[in-house]
Amino acid sequence: MMKSTEPADLVVLQNEIDAVVNDRGLLISPRPTVDREKLQFHLAEVLRLLHVDLENENLRDTPRRWSESLVTLISGYDFTDVKKLTTLFRKACSAADENCKNLVVIGGTYKTLCAHHILPFFGRFIVGYIPEKMIIGASKIPRIVEVHMRRLQSQEHLAHDVADTVQSILEPRGVAVWMGGKHLCMVMRGVEQESSFMETNVLRGEFLEDERTRQEFMSIVNRRGERD
Repeated sequence: MMKSTEPADLVVLQNEIDAVVNDRGLLISPRPTVDREKLQFHLAEVLRLLHVDLENENLRDTPRRWSESLVTLISGYDFTDVKKLTTLFRKACSAADENCKNLVVIGGTYKTLCAHHILPFFGRFIVGYIPEKMIIGASKIPRIVEVHMRRLQSQEHLAHDVADTVQSILEPRGVAVWMGGKHLCMVMRGVEQESSFMETNVLRGEFLEDERTRQEFMSIVNRRGERD
């Protein structure tokens, strides 16, 4: 247990790791920590300040729908809805090859809300790690991504959050996270470029130190990562 005198970000990280390792339920609905009535009231006020006619039958129930969607989309702050996040296997390598250097790569999709404009960004992720002592169940990497994507995010922070969690749980020889996404804050506002795309790489341990390992991971990214 971390002491309260430690930096706040380390305490938060330890709390997240504890939630993952102890398999606490995440993203469970309803979220008891959210005052839905107050949230709906304030969102209605936001719409009124924007001169939205809430008497319109098409908009009358929008504050409630908006509040319910936000409760779900930003549920990661409560560690809610993701269960049994850490099925760990303590023997990473076979008895016949105890010095192996397996490269484990798992990919999938993500969708989240940007921290700057509360607009969606979404895309694909690829996570790779080289186990030291343990491997994690294949479905748990997407769950780790889900915990962090259900918060207000930037793509850079999201990639580092995933890498931090994998690093803390498994203590691998190396971890790598690639994320590619389309950001509606660049499509619908700002530069308004529909073809805009962003890629983020986080490389640690042997992925950063060993060129061959790094190239092997990036070759998988080049084959499997979608850029459209």
